[in-house]
Amino acid sequence: MAAHREKMAEMRALMQQAHAASDPAERQRLMAEHRTAMQEHMAGMMQGDNADMMAACHQRMMMMHDMMKQMAAHQNMAQDG
Repeated sequence: MAAHREKMAEMRALMQQAHAASDPAERQRLMAEHRTAMQEHMAGMMQGDNADMMAACHQRMMMMHDMMKQMAAHQNMAQDG
C-alpha cells in the first residue's frame, strides 16, 4: 500500500509540473510521462488481488482525466483569446 501511495504522489507531482509548464511541448512530454507511469502502475496493480482498489483508482483517474481535459480546453481558449 505504501508503494501505491508513493507512486500516486509521484504521478501527482508530474501532473503539477505539467500544469505549471508554460511550454506546450514540455507540458505534453510531462503528460506523456505521467500516462506511462500510470499505465505501469495499473499493470502492477492488475497482477495483485486489488480489484476493489483498482475500480476506485480507475474512477479517480477518469475524473482527473476529465478535469485535465477541461483545464487544457480553458488554456487553449485563454491562449487563443
